[in-house]
Amino acid sequence: MPLRLTLTAVNAALYAGIGALWTLFPLMIFGVRFWPQVFVPAVFSVLFGPWVGGVGAAIGIFLADTIYGTHDALLSLLVGVPANFIGFFVIGWLTNHEWKGIAKRVLVSLSLAIQPLYAVALVLGLYFLFGATTLGSSTSYLGLAGLIVVLAIIFLIFVRNKWADFEVAASIGLAIGTAIIGVGIVAYSAIFGLPVAEGLGTKPLGDAFVYLVAASSYFTEIPFMVILTPPVAAACRAAFPSLRVIESGTPKQ
Repeated sequence: MPLRLTLTAVNAALYAGIGALWTLFPLMIFGVRFWPQVFVPAVFSVLFGPWVGGVGAAIGIFLADTIYGTHDALLSLLVGVPANFIGFFVIGWLTNHEWKGIAKRVLVSLSLAIQPLYAVALVLGLYFLFGATTLGSSTSYLGLAGLIVVLAIIFLIFVRNKWADFEVAASIGLAIGTAIIGVGIVAYSAIFGLPVAEGLGTKPLGDAFVYLVAASSYFTEIPFMVILTPPVAAACRAAFPSLRVIESGTPKQ
C-alpha cells in the first residue's frame, strides 16, 4: 500500500508538472489544448495498474486545472477528475488483463471503430456549429490531420504487436474519458457557465459541442499516448524490474 500511494503521488506530480511546462506552447483547438503529458498516467496505468493510473491522473488533472488551467475547481471536480480517473482506470484494467479469443477480437474491433467515429463526430461538430463554409476553409486541415492520426493508429495496432494490447486499451479508455469531457462541459456550461479561461464564452454551449469537444480532445491526446507510452514504459521496466506491480501484486513479465 505505501508503495502504491507513493507511485500515485509521483504520477499526479509528473502529470501536472509536465503539463505546466507545456503551457509555454499553448496550441489549442476550439479551447482544447494539445496534451502530450497524457503519456504520464498512461505509463503508470500500464506498469502499476488501474488504481495508480486512474487516481494519479485524477489528482494530477485537478492540480493542473486549478493552478494553470481553467482555475475552476468545480469544473475540474465534476468533469476533468472523473474523466481522467475513468479513462486511465480503463486503460490500466484492460492492459493488465490477458484477453483471448472472442473477447480480444471484440476489443480490437471496438478500438478500430472509435477513430473513424470520432473523426465523423469532429466533422459533424464543425458543420453544425460553423456551417458548410468551414469544410472549404482552413479548418479542413483539421479533418486531414484527424485522418492522418486515424491511419497512424491503425498502422501501429497492426504493426507493433508487442504493444497492440496497450494501443487497443488506450483507444478505448481515452474515448470514454473524452466522451465524459464532451458531455460534462456542455452540461456544466448550461448550469454554471464556463470560466473565461476556456475561451468558449460564458453562455451555454450548443449540443454540437459534445461532438466537437470529445473528438478534438481525443485527437489531441491519442497520438502522444500511443507514440510516447510504449518506449517510456519499456525503459522503466528495463531500469526498475522490481517495480512492475499489477493488481494481483505480482510482477508482469
